[in-house]
Amino acid sequence: MATRRNVKSPEDKDKITSEDVTTSTPPVLPKAMQAERMKNNPGPTIPREVLLKLFGFTIAMLFGPIGCYYLSTNYVFPGSTVLGASIAAVVANIVLVLFILVAMKEDDGEETKKTK
Repeated sequence: MATRRNVKSPEDKDKITSEDVTTSTPPVLPKAMQAERMKNNPGPTIPREVLLKLFGFTIAMLFGPIGCYYLSTNYVFPGSTVLGASIAAVVANIVLVLFILVAMKEDDGEETKKTK
């Protein structure tokens, strides 16, 4: 199936059409102007509480399951790696569920603040 190609004649190259204006790329700003524009509009800010919660849950997800695995394989069930791994999986799921619950609670808090 053939497609239609718009070929401009040499006389049409000098003319500017509305199609040329809408499809042209935006001009590139110099570095100084980009920096000034970023100072005026830095973008959305993330609240400190949200970052602290995210950091806390990240640390809990990193060290919670690994710590439980080594504690359970060395002290609670010596030599049983299957039980240690299952406890680590349970701890990872607990951290994940707690993160979801905290996120849902935080989301509900924003809606109640808006209605008041």
